[in-house]
Amino acid sequence: MNQPRRLFLFLIIGTLVGYFWWRLDHRDVTRAPEKFTPVEAPKLNLEDVKVLAAIDSEYTKLIESVVPSVVSITSSRTVLQQVPLTIEDLLLGRQRAQKAKSTSLGSGVIVSKEGHIISNHHVIAGMTEIRAQLPDGRNVAARLIGSDPTTDIAVLKIEEKNIEALPLGDSDDLRVGQQIFAIGNPYGLDETVTRGVVSAKGRRTANDSGVEVLQHDAAVNPGNSGGPLVNIRGQIVGINSSIYSRTGGFQGISFAIPANTVRRVMDAIISRGRAVRGWLGVGLQAVTPRLAQSFGVPDTRGAIITEIMRGSPAELAGLQPGDVLRKFNGNDVGDVMSLRKQIAGLEIGAKVEVVIMRGGREAKTTLEVVEVPPELLQPER
Repeated sequence: MNQPRRLFLFLIIGTLVGYFWWRLDHRDVTRAPEKFTPVEAPKLNLEDVKVLAAIDSEYTKLIESVVPSVVSITSSRTVLQQVPLTIEDLLLGRQRAQKAKSTSLGSGVIVSKEGHIISNHHVIAGMTEIRAQLPDGRNVAARLIGSDPTTDIAVLKIEEKNIEALPLGDSDDLRVGQQIFAIGNPYGLDETVTRGVVSAKGRRTANDSGVEVLQHDAAVNPGNSGGPLVNIRGQIVGINSSIYSRTGGFQGISFAIPANTVRRVMDAIISRGRAVRGWLGVGLQAVTPRLAQSFGVPDTRGAIITEIMRGSPAELAGLQPGDVLRKFNGNDVGDVMSLRKQIAGLEIGAKVEVVIMRGGREAKTTLEVVEVPPELLQPER
């Protein structure tokens, strides 16, 4: 094929290819519009769901009254942190460290007009700087009044005006199945509200401190610690403190310190600067059916005294190992843990009548409650 013909052929091919790509770029993309008719109104009117609408409105009203009292707690301290060593450091056998800031995030709730805040001990333990962020955006310094590792309660105070406080309710009045709300700052997400029910009362903490806690199923995650658990009247019935989890996240089992325990510890810290607990100076053991038969008691109610500490109120009152405590301060002794709870909650100096079984016979005596000696206090967890 000669040169002119070859050139002509290439020109035709180029023209066809160019026309093809031009058609692709300018192809007709118009199409008939889809028919779309949106629904403008809900299927049900509020009149059709009056009860649900009322409940929804009441929930909102409750939360709006509670949230202004819940704060975010940020605590920090400066620590020495080891840094990677150079070859020269290794040869000279020296260590190097640099200063770093360690922080902890939690929640709290304002409980007085003067600015007292309840939170968890573990949120502020060992920290040198504590700050509280209020829902209106104020970020202020908080002073530690005192804390109690055993119950995991801390009392803080801010010097601010125009603050709203929440009242403490009676946690003994709570019933399993009752609705509750947890408010806090999980993962730093301020003013988060979750809802659930009281799952159980009188749970024991894993560290065997003798502290009973409430179990509930409102979602609680890291950062919720120290935040309030409230009832439908907006009263604090507990302070959220921990969860049961195999992953570190919420799994439906949350624990809160009951409001009555919080009130007792808070009052002691504010008035004395520390938590105080009653003490009798006895070792106790549960009554089993076999032990009940051996000690001559009719049932398994009560607690067996296994040890009497020298100079204790129990020794001064004439109690002896082998006595079975059946009644304490007018109340039947159900088990060892409930008795310890009663003792811890008594006023120091209170005179208490106890009923015991000794050798199959009933006897009464009176003892005076004293403060637990410092060396016997639960070590900080």
